[in-house]
Amino acid sequence: MAIIQNQEDMKNLRESCRILMSCYYHLGKILKPGITAKELDDFAINFIRNNNGEPSFLGYQGFGYALCTSINNQVVHGISNQEKIIPNNSLVSLDLGVIYKGMFSDSAKTFIIGEVDKDEKKLVEKTEKALMEGIKVIKAGKKVGDIGAAIDEVAQKNKLGNVLELGGHGVGYAVHEKPFIMNAGRKGNGATLFENQVIAIEPMFTLGTGGVDFDNTKEDGWTVTTSDGSMSAHFEHTVLVTKKGYEILTVVEEKDLIKL
Repeated sequence: MAIIQNQEDMKNLRESCRILMSCYYHLGKILKPGITAKELDDFAINFIRNNNGEPSFLGYQGFGYALCTSINNQVVHGISNQEKIIPNNSLVSLDLGVIYKGMFSDSAKTFIIGEVDKDEKKLVEKTEKALMEGIKVIKAGKKVGDIGAAIDEVAQKNKLGNVLELGGHGVGYAVHEKPFIMNAGRKGNGATLFENQVIAIEPMFTLGTGGVDFDNTKEDGWTVTTSDGSMSAHFEHTVLVTKKGYEILTVVEEKDLIKL
């Protein structure tokens, strides 16, 4: 469990998040049809290191990239190699983490590339909405089940598949820490949230059942896809639990972002 120990750690975590969201800002500018995932990955590595950080996923459990690039029916952990070319009229989910002076940040976002249909637009919109609804209930003393229930309510209301085998987690002093935060749950159930705890909330919704296929990871060792081939979307923020509520650490004003 990641509970911030002192002001220095908090300062370094904020900078980790600033580097991360600055990188996302610039990735969003170059993310276009025809660019390779390797080019995106190279950009992320160079940007993070040029700003005194380190990509937290690179080398983690043997993962060979800084950036997870997942396209269309790929839910998470998509590899970022030269062969993966960003197609037009697609959904592209990027997941990235940064280490700065020992403090870990994590965020994910689904980008719409070109034109997609109304169901796919709704999928992206409602997945991001679910992230914010899950965050809104965060407060010291609340339970992780409160977060999951808020996320799942959005999925159920909009008849979207909710990925339950994957979910949020603690973050701050490592890539993944306790507790696991399922994207569904019962209010008042599960692990308690504490003041100064850091967690990553990350709903993943699909246009199908919400089931995922881990067998497909045999192809490249990593990529998790939807079991029915349906499109998916993924959003994530790093959040600080406070006595009165929460602070989203991976929301950074544009004026405070690091320029190229």
